[in-house]
Amino acid sequence: MRRGIDRDERQSAFASLLAAPSVSRDGDPRLWQQVRKHRLILTEWFWERLGYQLVVTESAVRVYRLPVNGEVVAPRRVRPPSRRVLVLALLAAACAEDTEELTTVQELSDRVRTLSSQDQVRVAPYDSDRFTERQLFIRSVLILAELGALRPTKRTGEEMLTGWTRRQDAIGGAYRVDRETLLRLVDARALAAAVGRRAYHDHQQIHHRRFTVMRRLIELPVCLLEDLTEDERTYLASQRHRLLEWCREMTGWAVEQRREGLALIPPEDSGTDRPFPQLRADHFGALLVLDSLLSEELDSADLGTIVAAAETVRTRYPKAMTTAFREEPAQLADAAILLLQELDLIRRVEEGGEAGRWRVMPPAARFRGPEVVAAQQRLDPDGGGDSE
Repeated sequence: MRRGIDRDERQSAFASLLAAPSVSRDGDPRLWQQVRKHRLILTEWFWERLGYQLVVTESAVRVYRLPVNGEVVAPRRVRPPSRRVLVLALLAAACAEDTEELTTVQELSDRVRTLSSQDQVRVAPYDSDRFTERQLFIRSVLILAELGALRPTKRTGEEMLTGWTRRQDAIGGAYRVDRETLLRLVDARALAAAVGRRAYHDHQQIHHRRFTVMRRLIELPVCLLEDLTEDERTYLASQRHRLLEWCREMTGWAVEQRREGLALIPPEDSGTDRPFPQLRADHFGALLVLDSLLSEELDSADLGTIVAAAETVRTRYPKAMTTAFREEPAQLADAAILLLQELDLIRRVEEGGEAGRWRVMPPAARFRGPEVVAAQQRLDPDGGGDSE
């Protein structure tokens, strides 16, 4: 019984660290304790099988996805934070290091404004008098909070942040600075790769085939053979049994093998950061748009085809649409394209002047022929409608 509990704890901790690679003791005491308990095995899993570095301290845990050949395999982010938000987050992190244990949005804003105005910093100065800049700054603070470097106090909430943005709140909320996490946010090798400089570790170079294949198996919805180099495909063919056993050991998930590639299938939505489909209008629309493309057996589709499919969905299921989708037909097509790209169910065709087309990927077949039923629960208001 104890052995089974330990196995489940290790698998849970491993999957949780993939989803939240920066964890503080105060922010998630249960996960922190699990990682501390199984740190030796988890460290080996990350380092020997994925080429990641796991750092565990008295108050924080951090997983560094070190680059292989200058790249990091990770799920595609169609809508990442803007460059400006990331710059402000870095400036806010640098300023937070010099604050007291407790700081506020207003204090960080004042410090970033001063820091960004210095000539040696060489970024566009941050102007806190502009509403748009204050909006971007709030997003940067939320990134640091999500990473655990800033921990909101009990009184800090969305209302205070919105109020500060509109100059209706003086401090914008208070945050405790977790310096241990703050100082471990960035790894020098990953940063060097991000700006185009080579900073590899011999371990990454020697085992680059293993790490690339394992990362695709673990990190992505599916590892497609077409995305691997010939050398990587040869390695996978020769080491398939061992690699898949590692995946099962680390996650406990089922392995699905198809002609096009392999996938790890978690037993529930908690195994992914992008569960699909959810009870939301954009998910509902994207699912039926995808089914339309599959039903017509299209290898690829242009924008007009996708818009036509979205219009059919919008007309047939008006109660499942948001007001925006009902009033602006093109919005549903745009939302479906973004979501399906993010899930790698369609890919933009970039070659041969075909930039206006999207290829339907093999994993999309898993969503063929969805059954539409009436739901008692209202759809999510962020992307929801009524009851289809």
